[in-house]
Amino acid sequence: MTARVSASVYTGGTDEATSDDSRSDGGTRSGSYGDSGAAGHRLLALVRSTASSIAAPVSLAQPLARCSAHKAVRFYRAAVNRWRAKTGAGVTTSGRRPVKGGSRATCPRYLAHVLQRKAFQARRKHERWHAYHYAWRTWLPDKWQRIGACETGYGRRPGDWRWNSGTYQGAFGFYYGSWDAFVPRADRKAGPYPSEAYNATPRQQYEVALAIWRAYGFSGWGCRGA
Repeated sequence: MTARVSASVYTGGTDEATSDDSRSDGGTRSGSYGDSGAAGHRLLALVRSTASSIAAPVSLAQPLARCSAHKAVRFYRAAVNRWRAKTGAGVTTSGRRPVKGGSRATCPRYLAHVLQRKAFQARRKHERWHAYHYAWRTWLPDKWQRIGACETGYGRRPGDWRWNSGTYQGAFGFYYGSWDAFVPRADRKAGPYPSEAYNATPRQQYEVALAIWRAYGFSGWGCRGA
């Protein structure tokens, strides 16, 4: 680029514009050649300055440093997965992809808002699930509380949900063979059911107890008179 600019400037001058006075100062040209040369140097400096500014890389470090959305994305993504895991769904549920973060090249404010809503929805879902499975005081009938207290609770309601004597398990003292036989008859809404009664939630134990009761009444329990 330097050679082309110098040549075009040089050929633009004419010998007719020079004089004897222009060769003063040691023979240096100060006429058209000198003026054109100065203009050429200024043009060359401008071209170089423009080229360097275009070629300079655009730094994204400073804008990204001020972007708090990346931190919000990490926080809400962890919250979504935490509430899903507490609900028994694991980090990812069936048919869903893992919740991922955004690109570091941009400030993902929209993604942060989306994950915030997902985290709120996951928490509300967990609260409903927990109330359904564990808030036994709101849905367990008094009769079953007394049976549980008699069977495994040593008089304390509703019994010991984690009771495991090897043969009898759960708050209502399920015989392990009875649990296996009546799980398929229990309400599917409370599933999936574990293979052992003492690993089941209070709701799951109650639903299996209802399945036994529908078949045999309270005769299946030694504390049926509680």
